Amino acid sequence: MHQQLTNLSDKELISRARKQKDREAEGVLMDRYSHLLVAITLPHLKNDASLDPNVVFPSLLQRLSAGVKTQTIYRISEWMLHIQKGYFSKPEKNVPFYPSRDGRDLLHIENKVDKAATNIIDRQDLTVRLEQALQRLHAEDKTLITEFYIENKTFADLSASHGISRERLRNQLKAAKGKLAKLFMNQGYVK
Repeated sequence: MHQQLTNLSDKELISRARKQKDREAEGVLMDRYSHLLVAITLPHLKNDASLDPNVVFPSLLQRLSAGVKTQTIYRISEWMLHIQKGYFSKPEKNVPFYPSRDGRDLLHIENKVDKAATNIIDRQDLTVRLEQALQRLHAEDKTLITEFYIENKTFADLSASHGISRERLRNQLKAAKGKLAKLFMNQGYVK
């Protein structure tokens, strides 16, 4: 079972941990990001000799475990960093996590897409709204999103045709997705 869980995405593991109370899925998620937790915590332990790693790490893991069951998580790294910062700034409080505006927008769109997969009316509405948002994007961003997501061009093809590095292409695509998400989310307010 553990091997099957390691092939699931973070989103699916969080869903299993939350809805099915699957402790093994939670464990796989924690195992996947344990190196990140250690990496962001070690500098604090090094700078403050009074902190005991035998107390700090179990406390952080308890907070993360509780958060998986109750908090909205878009980016695991952002969520872990917030939990860790909250622990070191206010160890007596369990500071709730609020994803960034961009994270909430993308999570909202992903949920709409998931819902549209089983409902034809929602799918049609989503298609129209996405096309409208795509039309409002700058030409370069629109071309990049269209080539990558609709025409299924690879990063290698796109970086060669646009004459830019893969890293720069990845950053441009990420920024274009963020702009599209904002336009999509703000369509309800713009006529």
